[in-house]
Amino acid sequence: MTEPNRLLRAARERLPSPGAPGEQAGRAEVAEAVNAWLWETTGKRHALDAHYLAKLERGVARWPNAAYRAGLRHVLGAVDDAALGFTPPRRALAEPRTSPASLGSQWDSRDMIERAIVLTDHDLLTAARGSPLAGPRLGSALATELQPFLWPVAVDAHRDGSAFSTPELDAAERFVQVLRSWHSAHGALSRQAVAAQLGAHVRRLRAAPQGTPETVRGFRVGAEIADIAATMAWDVGESGAAQRYFVLAAQLAHAAGDDALAAVALASLARQCFDLGRPGDGLEVIQLAQYCTRRTASPRLRAVLATREAWAYALQGEARAFRRAVALAEDYHSEGVRDLDSRTPSARSLDSAELAGVIGARYRDLARHDVRYAVTAQDYIGRALDLRHPSRARNRIFDLVGLARAHLVSREPERAAELIAEALPSAGAWVSGRVGVRLRDFHREAAVFATVPAVRDARDAVLMLTAA
Repeated sequence: MTEPNRLLRAARERLPSPGAPGEQAGRAEVAEAVNAWLWETTGKRHALDAHYLAKLERGVARWPNAAYRAGLRHVLGAVDDAALGFTPPRRALAEPRTSPASLGSQWDSRDMIERAIVLTDHDLLTAARGSPLAGPRLGSALATELQPFLWPVAVDAHRDGSAFSTPELDAAERFVQVLRSWHSAHGALSRQAVAAQLGAHVRRLRAAPQGTPETVRGFRVGAEIADIAATMAWDVGESGAAQRYFVLAAQLAHAAGDDALAAVALASLARQCFDLGRPGDGLEVIQLAQYCTRRTASPRLRAVLATREAWAYALQGEARAFRRAVALAEDYHSEGVRDLDSRTPSARSLDSAELAGVIGARYRDLARHDVRYAVTAQDYIGRALDLRHPSRARNRIFDLVGLARAHLVSREPERAAELIAEALPSAGAWVSGRVGVRLRDFHREAAVFATVPAVRDARDAVLMLTAA
């Protein structure tokens, strides 16, 4: 008796329908999306239809051609064929190109590079942006994609090709530093430009001899650029693209042997889960990062990961576990005061101001379960504002809006309105992204105080800015 392909069907049913809000994607819609993606990326027309997809789900067909497998992996958000239940025939298993990655046990550097090229090429096609079939993966789908983080990357150690030169790598690392500082200060970078740079870089990785020190260093540079692209996508609310870039950053960093940088990407994935209302999924991701860096993480990185763990507990209202995680974060941070050599982005930026701001925001989340924690949230965020360097403009806006929301929890609407008025003049450059999301959160949460004149004016100003 034919065994149904439950993994493929479940992957399809997790996707929203582009034509029927609130419904799951139909087979015809998935087939159409696969054909469209294959046309955009290969310039060739394909004819996948709902009938053949039904045969795949029933298990009548088990191994579609390479193009259909690639398209289904992309549209359904799968890390490899095994995640969609595709089983190669015995002759395919005997081919030398088959690697452990195809069986879901580890990432393969060659496949990783090819996926990176497809991702960046697709991101440069503006018309493909925002597809409802390209949203973030959560729950078991995300866990399956991240499982290979537990194993070393399979490397094809061929020695032909053109290697990176040391001056090229030095220049690329300086470029990454400029991108990070510019985005943090101005928020006006073009993600298409960053995606193009990443695409060019991973093509060099494909041509470079694998397993050499220069190529390993090149993988790390690629991870940093992917992390920047992911942050930019997340800042403008493109959560699906952000997740794919964060996963790519984790993969490239893992290939470089830098699990600290990979853990930072996982921490960002956890943050996405929290913002999307899935604290349980986020906790699983962050615990994976903690486990895989348990012997190697610097104190500053341990502090970053502990704050993410605390975030999950705050959203779940688990006060005792939250306080324990916060205490660990503060202890780790105090141990890492001189940990300025940390090369991982989030760990490097977790100064005293950032730590206070993050903890304060999490106390505000906990205060939604117990209002007594609102005052503690205000104390921490106020400390962050006092410590912030003037160049951290976006962080300061987050602090002001977060503090305003904490004052709403403690029923101090006039003070909340004052803080929003202070934040708005500088918020315009980032209002299309997460800053805008947080301002709209304030607008929604302040509705109960809409009769207070100062709050009414603040809500009107927020609405005018975010609707522009």
